Amino acid sequence: MKKLVILLMLSILNLAISQNKIFPFKINKVVLENGLTVLSVPFDSPGIIAYYTVVRAGSRNEVEPGKSGFAHFFEHMMFRGTDKYPEQVYNDILKRLGADSNAFTTADWTAYHIVASSDALETIIDIESDRFMNLKYTVEQFKTEAGAILGEYNKSASSPFLSIYEKLQDLAFQLLIFDREVLFLRKEVRR
Repeated sequence: MKKLVILLMLSILNLAISQNKIFPFKINKVVLENGLTVLSVPFDSPGIIAYYTVVRAGSRNEVEPGKSGFAHFFEHMMFRGTDKYPEQVYNDILKRLGADSNAFTTADWTAYHIVASSDALETIIDIESDRFMNLKYTVEQFKTEAGAILGEYNKSASSPFLSIYEKLQDLAFQLLIFDREVLFLRKEVRR
């Protein structure tokens, strides 16, 4: 799990930035003893931080033929709380901080983000690291979230673009490999 979590999004952009001067801000990169990579990008917005936790697991990492949505489902479950910060306590802390929080899943990664006052950074790091290490939920919460995800899917199912996108995903990502460095499954584009 340590290597899967990357703070402050867009590590992929790091390479592009170093080769092309397309990103006008300096990127600070630190790799912690536990292997966690921390990227920070100072910007001219005093007192505000944008905190991202990026997990290198997205919809293309799903391995059961004909089944999809697990990455998105897990994204939802991550908001269910821990023993230290149950769901309501987590939400109350964010509300007290005046923070904006959400998440999204792509084919390649899932990103969790919080925008808040910079003096809340220590609290944000504490609550985010706790939920990534100690996620806890009940069977009932699992069922509730499964229903919510199914509802989101069914709402989009009438769009012809969803069918096209699902077929494209099936064709594009065929070969399942194991990457020992980052310890996760991914599919490569078939050539």
